[in-house]
Amino acid sequence: MSPLTAKAIQSQKTVARILTATAHLFVNHGYHGTSIAAITKAIGLTKGALYAHFSSKEDLLLALIKQFEMEFLDQLIAEVEDVKGNALDKLHHYFNFAANFAEKNRELCLLATIISAEFSGAGHDRFDSEFRRIYFKYARFLRRIVEEGKLQGLIDPALDTHTAAYTIIAFHDGVLLQWQRSRDVLEGPVFVKTFRQLLFHGLGMKNGAQDA
Repeated sequence: MSPLTAKAIQSQKTVARILTATAHLFVNHGYHGTSIAAITKAIGLTKGALYAHFSSKEDLLLALIKQFEMEFLDQLIAEVEDVKGNALDKLHHYFNFAANFAEKNRELCLLATIISAEFSGAGHDRFDSEFRRIYFKYARFLRRIVEEGKLQGLIDPALDTHTAAYTIIAFHDGVLLQWQRSRDVLEGPVFVKTFRQLLFHGLGMKNGAQDA
């Protein structure tokens, strides 16, 4: 292994450590509540060493947004589009993938939800536009599945496709946030199973029970 290759590998490891620590701080303290000093302290680097990889806190967040897009969203779309089955099979695979990814990359998933809310309407056009772009891409992917389900007679044709796609995203983001708040009282697999039951079948109440 050449010295240059070893240096490049070490640099990649350092970048990964920086992004992991930064995601943790952003999720738990918010973007505005996290300072460069807090980031350098968390990873044990000087500011100079940090700036050798990222020029600013803004660049750190943009790198994390890109990481979320590539590792979660792009991989999710690729896997679901490869599913040999109907639209409901694809939705089930979507939730399986999302649950497994969140189990291993909880803070990266939460970051998109928490920080996008922090910047929504906050006047930071660069971040807001990036989150809007990613969520539009996310919704476009789900719209295709919803439309496919309508053609297959599996999804109510009267359902508004655009709104349904964003509602599915809202369900998923809400589950992530609740899991973050209540991890000490929720079992992950049971929580995900219950969420899917509610989404696909509702509460399953009998007609008479609705008036009880």
